[in-house]
This record gives sequence, C-alpha cells and structure tokens, in this order.
Amino acid sequence: MIELRDVKVGSIVWVATNFGSGMGVRAIVDEVDADIKNGLPGIGYTLASGEDKNGSWAYLSQIIRVQKY
Repeated sequence: MIELRDVKVGSIVWVATNFGSGMGVRAIVDEVDADIKNGLPGIGYTLASGEDKNGSWAYLSQIIRVQKY
C-alpha cells in the first residue's frame, strides 16, 4: 500500500482512474494532501502525457505504483 511518505510533488505515479476500477494512467503529482477528500489522503495530479492540463485528484489507494519518487 502506498503511503504519503512514498510520494512527493513531482513524483511520477501510475493511478487507477474511476476511483480505482478504471485503467491505469501515468501521472505527475502536483499536490500531496493528508485529506484530499472525505478525510482520506491522496494526491492532485496531471497526466504525464500532457493531454489534461486541468488536473485531477486520487486517493492514495488508487495509486498502482510509484515510478519515480
């Protein structure tokens, strides 16, 4: 399981979209937050491909793996 200390701003991670049930996407972490939503830790991110400049968020449980810390 990924923990807050495993990611930092600038980390490259793989995130399962759709609250963990969707496909994995490569993302760059923009924010690490102990309470991203509903009291659970998570990250704010943008797609590494550059397709989505608006950004998204995910719970830590959605992170499949950390590619680069």
